[in-house]
Amino acid sequence: MATYKKGFKKQNSELLLLKTIVVIIVSVILIVAVAFVYDSLTKWKNYDNYQTVNNYSDVFNMKDENGEEISDYVIYLYSNTCESCDRIKNDVLKIGNKLNRGDDMFFLLNTSNIEGDSNLLINVIDSSIVTPMIIIVKNGEYYEKFTGSTLVLSILESIQKSTYEPYN
Repeated sequence: MATYKKGFKKQNSELLLLKTIVVIIVSVILIVAVAFVYDSLTKWKNYDNYQTVNNYSDVFNMKDENGEEISDYVIYLYSNTCESCDRIKNDVLKIGNKLNRGDDMFFLLNTSNIEGDSNLLINVIDSSIVTPMIIIVKNGEYYEKFTGSTLVLSILESIQKSTYEPYN
């Protein structure tokens, strides 16, 4: 291999191209590895990392970690078999994570695993239980409900941005 006057070796174009390709491949692998580690360490993407309602009788009696009653909160109703719930899961949980940063305000209710008499809830909200749904509780009392993935996300975003009137 020939050298320049200052002692540096000349590189042919194939060797330079090979080195460039190796650097690009290593960079892509590194970026994918970092993204995978970040995704696996992100706790907000899993239902298990949120407080849940396990009995229909507890829906309007939510308490914080200290056992004190919470007056303003949102309960997100979903089901293991609900395709719409599955589609909006990441968006809902991302907003729920932000809502819970200050006070406990966001709770989950899995209609597939809940105990108790569903008529307790049906009588209060005056409709059947469908998923996805959010129930808004204001001053410890039922305020309103929203059903459907688009409306659920819209209201949750409004609550997050502090533009939802009852929580201002």
